[in-house]
Amino acid sequence: MKITTIISDSNPLLKMVRGLQSRSQREKSGLFLIEGTKLVAEALSKSIRIKDVLVSQTFLQERLKELQAASITELSVVDDQRFSQLVTTEGPCGIVAIARIPRCNEGDLFACQAPLVVIAEAIQDPGNLGTMIRTALAANASGMILTKGTVDRFNPKVVRAAAGALFVMPIVAEIASAQALDLVNKHGLTVIACEPTAQTLYWETDMTGPTALVFGNEGQGFSQPILTQSAQTVAIPMNDCSESLNVAIAAGVILFGAAEQRFKAAFSTGRR
Repeated sequence: MKITTIISDSNPLLKMVRGLQSRSQREKSGLFLIEGTKLVAEALSKSIRIKDVLVSQTFLQERLKELQAASITELSVVDDQRFSQLVTTEGPCGIVAIARIPRCNEGDLFACQAPLVVIAEAIQDPGNLGTMIRTALAANASGMILTKGTVDRFNPKVVRAAAGALFVMPIVAEIASAQALDLVNKHGLTVIACEPTAQTLYWETDMTGPTALVFGNEGQGFSQPILTQSAQTVAIPMNDCSESLNVAIAAGVILFGAAEQRFKAAFSTGRR
């Protein structure tokens, strides 16, 4: 393994890591950051293209064998203080990788027989979006569409919250809400918007066919195109004293409601 020690703050690799905290730099370079041992290992296992790996001095001393076992052939090392200034984690993660942003075609979202696509409209909290991506994968969603105004999915906080799901979930981003609706309608999906004031409960709606589930902005809710063009709106029943659910929690409830319906439908037809 080739190990390069960095001692200057002006080193190009350190400048790159700092720059990739910015969305504009990520979009310009086609690169993003992966922080932490588990996520770096997950990225390697999912064939994410790793460009550079940077570790702290303590991490190198304590976990060299793990790095060698992971087939990392080259890495750079900096002192612990410099490393802590490069990452967004509160605790000492010890390792950060620079990776190439994976690309997705629109068709990847609709490759299965009955697609279940999540449309995240202007979701702004990184933790919420990352959790939604992680949950969508767990519930067997076929893909996600992130409309304009949604936080960058390669924001380091989103990457951490997604817990590796980002590396495999087909995602199309940065399109207008009206375009997102046109796309799912073109593929024959029924659009269901998750709206707290809806009269229909989510379990009363058939989600076994090709379906697009729309979840709105944390504060403003849905845009006019979503409100006027959705085929149905559904709600989650709640205690009267509860004002609302966090959007990521709401997405989890309804996505697993859809997953349950689909499992039962497959079981009843002998497809499992």
